Amino acid sequence: MSDSPGIPETSATQPRDWDETSLPALSADYVEAEYLLSGLASSYAGPVTGPIRRISDRHRYVTRVLVRHPRQSARFSGRVVIEPFNTTYGVDRDALWSHVGALLQAHGDAWIGISERAWSAAQLKQRDPQRYADVDIPLDELAWDLLRAIGTVVKGGGEHSPLQHLPVRYVYLGGYSQSAVDTATFAAAFGAVTQTSDGLAVYDGFFPASHAASLTPLAVDLARFEYAAMPAVGVPVIEVQPQSDVEGFSFAEFTNPGSASMRRDDSDAPGDRFRLYEIAGAPHAAKIVGCDGNGSSFPTSAFIRAALYQLFRWAEDDIAPPRAPRIVLETDDVVSQAAVDRFGNAVGGVPSPFREVPIARY
Repeated sequence: MSDSPGIPETSATQPRDWDETSLPALSADYVEAEYLLSGLASSYAGPVTGPIRRISDRHRYVTRVLVRHPRQSARFSGRVVIEPFNTTYGVDRDALWSHVGALLQAHGDAWIGISERAWSAAQLKQRDPQRYADVDIPLDELAWDLLRAIGTVVKGGGEHSPLQHLPVRYVYLGGYSQSAVDTATFAAAFGAVTQTSDGLAVYDGFFPASHAASLTPLAVDLARFEYAAMPAVGVPVIEVQPQSDVEGFSFAEFTNPGSASMRRDDSDAPGDRFRLYEIAGAPHAAKIVGCDGNGSSFPTSAFIRAALYQLFRWAEDDIAPPRAPRIVLETDDVVSQAAVDRFGNAVGGVPSPFREVPIARY
């Protein structure tokens, strides 16, 4: 990789009070807090899979960080999942948390959401001009250094960290849908070079779920994605693709290639630990009407939680996850179509009672 980036400058996070009437459904022993993270960041260009070049430096930013963690430090597992907020619908959304929040709370894990887009800063200011007056993300292209900064600060601990009083041992980056596109992009472009001062990986694993074949261009253009399989990044990566993301779709003049067009083999090589799980019957957006049709009763979240748990075991205990067959394709192309059984459900993929003993056509 040419002109590999250094660790961006960051300053201590500053806590902001949070109105508890707006809290999501958290366990009684969990708290939520909001912080500001400020620093200097660079912007980058080049293909996601390299070579990457730095094109500008020292852009000052101030972004917001939302943190959920056990109220008592004794309850904390030492594990943190960082999620770039999903901005598909404008306002920051914790898309991955909506699937895995119950798992994280059951294990005593911490979760951190970070605003990484200029659009997010504008939306926050519109929502509450006084509260978010200082938030400023001048360029979307700074997203990559923002993700490097929050991971580095959290992994290092101390006064700069929003979890300064908690003993952090493992840090993961994950996302769902649009935030998974950014997670996969970061892993491919910056995962191997994002290290602590003593040369250890900042992120212990990556979890991009439901991003089809899409990667965000480093010089961000959300109307023109790049497409590539995940390269070796030095730490475990588990990729989860619902059936709709395996197949992809096309309408009008827009085509979203399915992940089947960028499949790669699973690997247990020390520097290239990778698993791909394709979930037959699973939609992209579960019960959200509009993004993926009329919604579905398929329990996508159960599969997302199971896969994330496998990533933890792999990174922390060196227990390799099981492998699973790929979805069988009737049409294998940029946009593919799954082969189906006599009930109309896709063949292959992660073994599932919802497909093996179906009560519906998913």
